[in-house]
Amino acid sequence: MRTLPLLLIMLLFAAPTGMVCAEEALDLSALIGLTLEEACQSLGAPLEVYPLRGTEPGQDDVVFYYPRHLYLFWFQNRVWQARTDGRYQGTVFSVSMGASRQRVLEVMGRPFQEFEDSLVFHIEDRGYPVQARFYFEDERLSDVYCFRGDL
Repeated sequence: MRTLPLLLIMLLFAAPTGMVCAEEALDLSALIGLTLEEACQSLGAPLEVYPLRGTEPGQDDVVFYYPRHLYLFWFQNRVWQARTDGRYQGTVFSVSMGASRQRVLEVMGRPFQEFEDSLVFHIEDRGYPVQARFYFEDERLSDVYCFRGDL
């Protein structure tokens, strides 16, 4: 039983690093559903791994943080949510961090839901619903979350 954690640690550090460079467009929706092995092969080892407590025990997550300011949230050994924060240098869904709310609407089209601080869009269905939520501070894009809409 003790060999499994050791094997996971070895897998993390043996994996190639950073196949998604900061200048490339990042498809957050393609990260949803990845296994640990697939994530490590595609992105390399995370810089940090930490727990994120929810308001209820069923909402707890393990988060992988990558130096490009990409976060992967895990549920039952698969990525259920991916995030980029305002420091991300590439584009996400063809939009750069700091873009105006209007620019996001031009690129993404009509939102599924609209809030004062965010817009939610349906993304391609992959056998389960996938959504993206764009958060704004002072009408500028500051965070993007892509997640399974059924979890």
